[in-house]
Amino acid sequence: MGVGEFARDAARQLAAPEWRRPALLLFLLLAVTQVILALSKPDPGQPPGAAFAVAGLVRGLGLIWVSVAMFRAALESPRRRWLPDGGFWLYFLLSLLALAASAAAALLATGLPGDSRIVVVQLVAVLLIAPLTVWMVAAAVERPLALAPRFSGISSWLPPLLLLAILVVVPLASLHAHFSLRLIEAAGQGLVFWGMALVDGVLSTFVALLTLALRVAVYRSVARG
Repeated sequence: MGVGEFARDAARQLAAPEWRRPALLLFLLLAVTQVILALSKPDPGQPPGAAFAVAGLVRGLGLIWVSVAMFRAALESPRRRWLPDGGFWLYFLLSLLALAASAAAALLATGLPGDSRIVVVQLVAVLLIAPLTVWMVAAAVERPLALAPRFSGISSWLPPLLLLAILVVVPLASLHAHFSLRLIEAAGQGLVFWGMALVDGVLSTFVALLTLALRVAVYRSVARG
């Protein structure tokens, strides 16, 4: 399966009817939590307050919950879409690996200028997480539980996935990260802040949906054999 086929499959999934309501829910989740995080960000050297901590937790768990439901809807999984069952928790654990990859990327980028650091973090995280793509989706949708790692046919799906991620996802995710920092700086500026919050919510939602759609496309290509 070539890059063009992956891109077309992902684009079709982005427009799929079964994703419309979950996409709206995802937008509300990401936009509202980002506003709370921006308004409650602690000063340097200070511990985070309750609002900041709760918003971060809700954002992370909510993103995983909606992602699992969207995978199950797209792939007609026998698992109930919104039930946090064993597949949900396995996906959650694998998502923690992705979080660890992002943390490792941040450490590797220490000392770089701000915007360069953002791009390097996004790029390294993609390189570390991409090989787990099929296993992560299988964990969310398959019955029985997909405990074994899934690297079948990796030479056919990993190169086009990496190319699309590097050319499309990384620039958009870097733009979102940059915009989120500017949103924090704009806290308290009235309409400017709320306008930026709306744009940031749309951008973060699109990045999340694009990432999920690419993962669905990869999983389908492996399932087809």
